Amino acid sequence: MSEITSDVVKHVANLARIDLQDEQKTQEFTEELDEILNYAKQLEDVQLSDTEPMFHAVDLTNVMREDEAKTPLTQEEALSNSKSTEDGQFKVPKML
Repeated sequence: MSEITSDVVKHVANLARIDLQDEQKTQEFTEELDEILNYAKQLEDVQLSDTEPMFHAVDLTNVMREDEAKTPLTQEEALSNSKSTEDGQFKVPKML
């Protein structure tokens, strides 16, 4: 027996601010939501007693490189590719 009724669908549609006046659309939504719930109920049958809880489905490792101190760029090197500079700084268009 279906757990989803037309009244439930209309109530949820109202909460979601969805205009659901057409009875045919209401019936379609009712059937679709019922199928979704039946599919989700399959999870109740899954045997998980031997499964160890985990935080993430994929083992993740930090792939970042080591932070190594290096000689910084000189001011000239930093400004060398800039389109426009002024007084040893990047020159950008006014924002305000």
